[in-house]
Amino acid sequence: MTRHARLPKYLAIHDDLRGRLESGEWGTNDALPPQRELAASYGVTIMTLRQALRLLENDGLVESRTGAGTFPAHKRYSYDLLHLAGFADDLTAQGAKIDTHILGSSREVPPADVARILDLAGAKQVLMVTRHRIIDSRPSVLQHSYIPWHIGISPDELIDQSLYRTLAQHGYPVASASEAITLKTLEADEAEILGRPLGSPAMCSHRTNFTEDGMAVLHDTAIIPADIAELHIDRGPQQIHVRYRINEHV
Repeated sequence: MTRHARLPKYLAIHDDLRGRLESGEWGTNDALPPQRELAASYGVTIMTLRQALRLLENDGLVESRTGAGTFPAHKRYSYDLLHLAGFADDLTAQGAKIDTHILGSSREVPPADVARILDLAGAKQVLMVTRHRIIDSRPSVLQHSYIPWHIGISPDELIDQSLYRTLAQHGYPVASASEAITLKTLEADEAEILGRPLGSPAMCSHRTNFTEDGMAVLHDTAIIPADIAELHIDRGPQQIHVRYRINEHV
């Protein structure tokens, strides 16, 4: 007995359509056949077909476009929040083309909240670096990084490698992180850099990174437009997975 013969019909259809999608039978801008036609081709009801399509949508393989039908989904990348890989390294490993531009860097006294997070008393200074990340030719992330000045990192070191790798090279490997996610609307300068209208919604990550002995060595604020990002949580009986999904769709 074949595997498909043992499966419920909607799962067998899901498997078959998944294979056809992954083989490239339909391009990104090519609609799948109408639901009635697809259902007839598999000899099932539209309700059974829709169960399969919902699973494919949950898998990130198809998307419904109102009034137009069902299409192969645009590519999505995932960034797992439960490990410590750098954002750019993680997405590059999935095939994303990431260009990072350093928009500015300066030695300065940080804002009071950042000074508190990094445990910097008085007038202690940081290296503040602003970077713009472009994913698959789409402006995607505006990132402000604060590193205690005494660590001795130069902005030039960050052109071709991640901050995590640079910190490790200076003797401060990151061992843990604390992250909070908030929502905001884009201000004028942010909207211009990210190529979105003023006031567009965005997700904002506030992440503090620590060495093994608990020393805070980096605080990052990353702004990601809401039209390409979502926070995705998978819960199981004994575990939980939390990740960003970055969608290349414009």
